[in-house]
Amino acid sequence: MERPVRQAYLNMIAKQVGPVLRGHGFKRSHGTFRRISESGHAAIIEFQGSTGSWGDTSIFYVNLGVATTSWLDWRQEVLGRKHRDRPTASIAQWWTRLNADPAHSDDFDRWAIRSTGEAEACGAALVQELSEGVVPTFDALLAHYVRLDEAVAVGREDDLPALFDARPSGPLGGIDNFRRLDHPYLTWMLAQRDQ
Repeated sequence: MERPVRQAYLNMIAKQVGPVLRGHGFKRSHGTFRRISESGHAAIIEFQGSTGSWGDTSIFYVNLGVATTSWLDWRQEVLGRKHRDRPTASIAQWWTRLNADPAHSDDFDRWAIRSTGEAEACGAALVQELSEGVVPTFDALLAHYVRLDEAVAVGREDDLPALFDARPSGPLGGIDNFRRLDHPYLTWMLAQRDQ
């Protein structure tokens, strides 16, 4: 059965969103765009279809995450998968879902495309949000997490509480997974340093 709205959603990602994200240094693998720096720090944007989609509506989430190389190494050691090469938003140091633009929402804060003609406008809204809000937030958050990692690496753990409080604020909110001194990641980092 042909699903033209679903195809319009896929075309929006491929033809509107993809080129813009490539311009910001992201590479695509299926519905996931990753920008991994030379140092191995990762910024992740995942398009996740919703099971709430049906014939004339395509509903989706946009998952976001950032993680330093050390965080990905720790996650890989803990979970035993190749998180460093193919990180996902859900295992990142910081992650969130991009709130849907009100004009393209299903009223449950999921992104929604209800017609083939709506896909282009939705893509334009996404491109603007990703370029103007998400990418700059990613850059600020990665710089923050690199400072945290560097403080631990050089033996300045006492600086961590002030650094935790200095996390950049922004329009995205999100879940900050490394924000406390008793986090297992810090124990792992200290053990790596002492080796």
